[in-house]
Amino acid sequence: MSKKIVIDPVTRIEGHLKVEVEIENNKIVDAKCSGMLYRGLEKILIGRDPRDANQITQRICGVCPMAHASASAMCLDDAFRISDKITKNGWLVRNLIHVSNHIHNSILHFYHLSALDYVDVSKVSRGVSSELDLVCKFLERDKYYPFVPREEDFRLPQKINERMVYSYLKALEIRRTTHEMLAVFGGKMPHQCGIVPGGVSQNIDAGKIESFLGKLKDVKEFIDFYYIRDLIDVATYYPEYFEIGKGCGNYLAYGVFPVRKNGKFEKFQPSGIVIEGEKFEELNPSEIRECVSHSWYEGDVKNPVCDFPEVEIEKENAYSWIKSPRYRGEVFEVGPLARLIVAYRKGQQPWKEVIESFLSELKIDIEKLSSVLGRHIARAIEAKVLTEEAMKWLLQINPEEPFYINYEIPEEAEGMGLSEAARGAVGHWIKIENKKIAHYQVISPTTWNASPKDDKGKPGPIEQALLGTKIKDENNPVEVLRIVRSFDPCLACAVQIMNRKKMKSKKVMLWV
Repeated sequence: MSKKIVIDPVTRIEGHLKVEVEIENNKIVDAKCSGMLYRGLEKILIGRDPRDANQITQRICGVCPMAHASASAMCLDDAFRISDKITKNGWLVRNLIHVSNHIHNSILHFYHLSALDYVDVSKVSRGVSSELDLVCKFLERDKYYPFVPREEDFRLPQKINERMVYSYLKALEIRRTTHEMLAVFGGKMPHQCGIVPGGVSQNIDAGKIESFLGKLKDVKEFIDFYYIRDLIDVATYYPEYFEIGKGCGNYLAYGVFPVRKNGKFEKFQPSGIVIEGEKFEELNPSEIRECVSHSWYEGDVKNPVCDFPEVEIEKENAYSWIKSPRYRGEVFEVGPLARLIVAYRKGQQPWKEVIESFLSELKIDIEKLSSVLGRHIARAIEAKVLTEEAMKWLLQINPEEPFYINYEIPEEAEGMGLSEAARGAVGHWIKIENKKIAHYQVISPTTWNASPKDDKGKPGPIEQALLGTKIKDENNPVEVLRIVRSFDPCLACAVQIMNRKKMKSKKVMLWV
């Protein structure tokens, strides 16, 4: 006899995600991810000055706006035919603005979205610290919903448990520091004004470089002495989560952080795909399509370069506002794990060496990273490497050289900008006619990861990660939540299409 569990909404993620699983003999046999948020920033852009896209698309998400700032600027650079003219200073400062937000998101995800799946705040000693007492009171669980008998799964020893609650508090301070870093060059957070088509919007002097560096050192210290240690402790006491949440086994990355190498710009984190965890291939963006067979849109497969699917709210078999991006018709996971697997299989340094060092310390092989804990470890590896690399980028800035180039908006053009949010691959596509936006489309990371089934019936990456998972306690299906949160879903980013003429259904949750 099967049983259905519906979690709606999933908490401690960004946006409104519904997860439905069917269980037989305590094992998940079917899973559905439903994006219940419906938005329309792409349609809002039609008819506007192309440069508006750089600011408006940042409003897709207040958590990861720098990824959209980066992708939109690259998209416009491409349309304006100036991509190869962006100065070294321009790329360095863009990277530093973007990386500040990237590191922030890794710390946010582990401590403030996921750690409470493993840390029991109810067992923290009271009276030791007023700060700890306040956070424990704030995070009390049973206070907010009726008591249901359930089996808890908290395993950390008391000393480690209390230390990680302190780390939870310390992480709040460090997140503020990363925002301050970003604001040095980006002006403000969220929705910066530093990354613009043509480069960056201000010249950088020695004082700003010094200010950024001081903050970056504080962030690096936290990652080295708190983040890495806390994550290794979680991995030590929850080792089976190297076996849970494996996913689809295919990985895709657009690459991110262009740096000058051998006289040209290459991405510090490379682009590419990995098939079945092993075979690396170069990325061909023309192979990307969006299937809508199980989404509330009409038609079937759509091309992001030119196609807008229209809403079909009574569509049979549809269960999500999220579309289903596919590469060559296959399911691909995106995100920090995908970026690391792509870099590892490509053999790109310093990533391969750092990954092998972590694998050796944890006494696991590369295949074990395709898991719940693997996704957490991937974020920590990225945070560590990127803080170290950011120091190098910072010291390469030459205040005497230009940070921006002038350009003209073409009468007609097309452009594409491929970058990476902390959560994964983010792509922007534009078509310009009469110097105005005629078409704009965004495919965000969670559109890939939380996608519903496609026209071949293949589930999306999160759905596949849930399948086959054993559930110990149906009253407290922590396994489901730990798997879903390991992907760090962002539903605000996942759905952008809108057609106001057909907005007449109780299924629609509109947020613009």
